[in-house]
Amino acid sequence: MRYLIVAPQLGYELSGGLSPGGLLQFGRCVARAIGSSPSITKLGVWCQVDKPGVEHLIEQTIRTYAHPKLELQVRVFGGSQIKLASAVATANLRGAYDRAMYLLVNQSVLGLLPFHVPYDAWEIGEELFRRIPRIKYHALCHSDRLLSISHNTAQIAAQKNIGLPEGKVVHLCTEPPLFSRESTDECRVESPYDPTKRNQSVMIVGNMHRGLLYKGHQQLIAAWSEVIEKCPNAQLWIVGGGGDKPRLEDQAHALPSKVSRNVIFMGRADADVLAQLYQRCRVFAMPSLREGFGLVFVEAARYGVPCIGGKHDSVKEIVLHNQTGLLVEQEPDDIASACLQLLTDDVLARSLGEAGRKRYQETFRFCHFRERLLTTLELSL
Repeated sequence: MRYLIVAPQLGYELSGGLSPGGLLQFGRCVARAIGSSPSITKLGVWCQVDKPGVEHLIEQTIRTYAHPKLELQVRVFGGSQIKLASAVATANLRGAYDRAMYLLVNQSVLGLLPFHVPYDAWEIGEELFRRIPRIKYHALCHSDRLLSISHNTAQIAAQKNIGLPEGKVVHLCTEPPLFSRESTDECRVESPYDPTKRNQSVMIVGNMHRGLLYKGHQQLIAAWSEVIEKCPNAQLWIVGGGGDKPRLEDQAHALPSKVSRNVIFMGRADADVLAQLYQRCRVFAMPSLREGFGLVFVEAARYGVPCIGGKHDSVKEIVLHNQTGLLVEQEPDDIASACLQLLTDDVLARSLGEAGRKRYQETFRFCHFRERLLTTLELSL
C-alpha cells in the first residue's frame, strides 16, 4: 500500500533541535509506526509548517523503525497552506497514493477534494469539545476511518456534533529517541522515585497561551496558600511559556510573600531539562478540565511521579484514581488537599508512583502505541 501522512508540523528546526509540543511528538510517532509496517510499500510524510532543510532529519527519524524496502518521500511546505493543498490535489489526480491520513482536523478538509483517495482522520484538539464548522464536520464524517486519542474525546465530539461517529480510540505514548529505537531497558531511569529524596515540590507542565488555562494553572496558584500553611517549604514549579504567563505571574505576586516566593516560574524546558525536573519533583499536577489526552501524565508516570489530574476529562484514562494518582475537582480546596496528601504521606506517594510507572511500562510505551495503531489500521505488525 502507498500511504500519505499529512501533518501540521513535526517540529524539526534547522539547528537540529526540536520545537516542544505534544502534537508534534504525536505526529512523529504516527509516522514511525506506519513506516514500520511491511504492508506499506511507499510512505509520504508531508508537513505544512516545517521549513525546507529539515527533510533529512525527518527521514532519519522515520527510518529508525522503517522496514528495509520502504520507499519514503518527505516534503515540507514552510507554512504554505496553498502549496500543501495543491500538492495533495495533484497527488490524487496522478494516483500517487492509495490512502491518506490527516493528523489535524483543519487539514482533513483536503479529503473533500475531488478524486481524493480513501483517507483516515484524527480527532485531536480542544475544538472537538464543541460544535465544529460544517466543512470540518463533513470532512470527518467522510473519512474512511475516524481515529481518536481518547474515549473522552470521541464521546464528547459525537455528543456535540450529532451524526458524527465515535472515533476508534488509539491511546498515545511517550516518544522513543529520535534517531534510534526504543531499547529494552528504556524504562530504567537515573533517579528512581523515592519521595523522601525529592524536592518538596509540585510541578505543572503546559502552555500558558490564552485559551489554554483550562489546564488548572490559576487554581493551582490559588491553592498554594493552603498548601503553605501545612507545608511551609513546599514549592509550585510552573514549567512552560505563553501569552498568559504574565497574568499568572501577577496572580502569584499578589499572594503573601511567604506564599509567592514558593511559586516558581521555570520557563520553557527542552526534553533534557524536563527529564531532570521529573526526576527532582515529588508530585505532578495538572487539574485540567478539557484535556484531549494528557501526554504529560504519561511522561510523569515514566519517571514514577504520582499525579494529580482532573476528574472530568481524558486524564482519567491515564491516571486511575487512588491507584496511580488522585483525580480532583478544579477547585483550589480540592487541589490543595490532594497536593498535601502526596507531599506529606511518603507511603501513599511511593505506592501511587510505583503503580503509575508499572502502568506506563505495560501500556504507554511506543511499542504499545505501534501495535494499537497498526491493528486499528489493519496493517501488518
